[in-house]
Amino acid sequence: MSTRLLILGGLLVVSACGNISSTGEVTTTTVLATTSTSTSTTTSSTTSTTTTTLAPIQISGEFADVAEAAALGPLPENFALGAKAASKSPLYDNGCHASTAAIDPVICEFGDLESDVVIVFTGDSHAAQWFGALEVAARTNHWKLISMTKSSCPVADVPTYRRRDALPDGEELLYPECDEFHKRAHAAMREMQPDLVIFAVLSRFRLVNSGGIAAFSAGLGKSISAVAGAGTKVLVLGETPKTNGEDIPSCLSKHKSDISKCANPRSKAEFPERVKYISDVASEHSATYVNPVDWFCTADLCPGAIAGRIVYRDYNHISDQFARYRAPQIGEAIKLALARPDAT
Repeated sequence: MSTRLLILGGLLVVSACGNISSTGEVTTTTVLATTSTSTSTTTSSTTSTTTTTLAPIQISGEFADVAEAAALGPLPENFALGAKAASKSPLYDNGCHASTAAIDPVICEFGDLESDVVIVFTGDSHAAQWFGALEVAARTNHWKLISMTKSSCPVADVPTYRRRDALPDGEELLYPECDEFHKRAHAAMREMQPDLVIFAVLSRFRLVNSGGIAAFSAGLGKSISAVAGAGTKVLVLGETPKTNGEDIPSCLSKHKSDISKCANPRSKAEFPERVKYISDVASEHSATYVNPVDWFCTADLCPGAIAGRIVYRDYNHISDQFARYRAPQIGEAIKLALARPDAT
């Protein structure tokens, strides 16, 4: 695999070329980026031409796989458990996820590096968790994908705290590095002029000077405006549902005969007020908002295992395997956003 270093506005860009399986289900964690090429085959006929239009991928409503998983009961005998089945995003091992101390974005390229369609995604670990889905969708659709994520730094341009050592009960620390990261990352995006910017949301942050979801949403609007420009769309990907608070892989291992103990009622997993605030601010800025909760939950329940995969790798981040499984939904959401007006 060959690696190249690029400079964009004084920022280091890590890029590499290599081979990845075309299955869209499994990829190595050592590949930073891959160039995909497509071969176009034209067949002529002297009698007729047939055009086939594929139906849109489902992105909302009741999913058959989720409904089946919500029946709960025991895990199948061949259900994969362990670290490999609940792995984290490859961005961490690839050095493509900025640390809490960083103020400059680490810019990594994936997908079809020669594509005319450029997509940037940014946010905290809840953006990084979607990398697998985004990378598969980018390869499948021949898009160029650029990552720009940072630990504990939300998409909303608003002062916040971080937890010491990223522990749930760690000491709260002021986080000026996140404020500076926003400025530099937004400037880099404006210079790139991408076709689409994806803001993956986690709104469960305690903000400096309080303000709650109203202040967070206003900060998200500020971020959208900061990257908006002619030809640039924005997709706001809503937050993933909250778990019951347990480490889900450990819970499934302990309760193989009754995984209901690892599920969470949707009423406790989704926050309708936050959904409304975030979707409203997206609409105000001509951005597309997609709520992914239906990808995880029925109307009543959010199971910890779906379609033979562990949904979460810990108590709140989705596993890379499940992210890749939802690549079709991510790809369809991107197509919807690309067809919308430019963000403002």
